[in-house]
Amino acid sequence: MEALREWMRRIRTVAPERYVLLGLLLAAAALWTAILLLPPPALEVTAFAVGEGDALLIRAPSGRALLIDGGSRTLPDVGARVLAPNLLLAGVRKLDAILITHPDSDHINALPAVLNTLPVDMLLDPDLPCETDTYRRLLAKAEQKRVPRYRVRAGDTLNLGSGVQLRILAPAEQLVGGGEDNENSVVCLLEMKNARMLFTGDLEGAGETALLERGADVRADVLKVAHHGSRNATSEAFLAAVDPTWALISTRGDASRDLAPVMARLRKRGVQVLRTDAHGQIRLRTDGQRWRVTTFLQGE
Repeated sequence: MEALREWMRRIRTVAPERYVLLGLLLAAAALWTAILLLPPPALEVTAFAVGEGDALLIRAPSGRALLIDGGSRTLPDVGARVLAPNLLLAGVRKLDAILITHPDSDHINALPAVLNTLPVDMLLDPDLPCETDTYRRLLAKAEQKRVPRYRVRAGDTLNLGSGVQLRILAPAEQLVGGGEDNENSVVCLLEMKNARMLFTGDLEGAGETALLERGADVRADVLKVAHHGSRNATSEAFLAAVDPTWALISTRGDASRDLAPVMARLRKRGVQVLRTDAHGQIRLRTDGQRWRVTTFLQGE
């Protein structure tokens, strides 16, 4: 009987504290869930580490979210295993748009998994001549999910709210070289107040020349380096026109690309380089004046 009284005394004194602790833990979990679902307080761009490929998420303070490309040449099952889960972890519950810069598989092969995971309001596409199975599967998935598809061209602008806009600079109506997909990649400029970031897909020499000859204003603080750092892109003339402070390269590194020529050109101009093979996931935030960079290596 004495043992029973002692047990009852301990229940009366200890259990309330446990209930308080449990309540605090539940409240903390609810708070973090709410924080994750809130839009970022600043304009935010995340480059996911997808090996040799591209997947870039834009989130505006308005809450609107846009994904530029989604694919990889080097990571298996990149959509279901990497991109879709990371979008959910970032707090994205809906995409206002997916923008395809061009239909190469390392830019689009993860997108069917994204369409299976998240509601998407629209698919934006340069509608280049392309008949690959990967591209056909993506368009079929978009049709199945009833996601409307729109063609984009230079002069189009996407309003992301909160003073954020994405201006399409290329391709023009007159395609370069008969429609070759790299040279006619979508090039777009993200702007908020004085902050500017340029996205270039896989644009190479002829496409860069055509863009500059049309007098496009490509000045930007941050440059998403074209074609994973290919030596045939990011020429001296193009870098001079962009004049970036930061350069972001989505790449598997020297194992898949000879990055030396582009790295030399960037170093010559004093550009700070961010690489997904070295830094992992890269997140850039701006209030419209200055950029802040955070990187997340695998396992951090």
